[in-house]
Amino acid sequence: MMPTVLAIWGGAIVLGLLGFAAARFRRWLVLPALGLIAIVAWSRLGKLADPTVGPAIVHDAGLAYLVQACAALALAVILAVLGVVPKRAA
Repeated sequence: MMPTVLAIWGGAIVLGLLGFAAARFRRWLVLPALGLIAIVAWSRLGKLADPTVGPAIVHDAGLAYLVQACAALALAVILAVLGVVPKRAA
């Protein structure tokens, strides 16, 4: 059973914000945060990369599901990496 689009976006936002906060606390913490994002993404969406199951999932769920999953993953990575950007001086 594949996660719903709402669950994918919710998880991506939570992981991205955790990565952002971790990177703001200590810059090197972005690496474990990105690792965690990759592990969660692979465990939840790894079936889409399977050459036999992936096309069937895309056929059943639609191409929009794949696009939404990739966009949510990109958001999580971008949020975590934004935490590394230096703070502006006031």
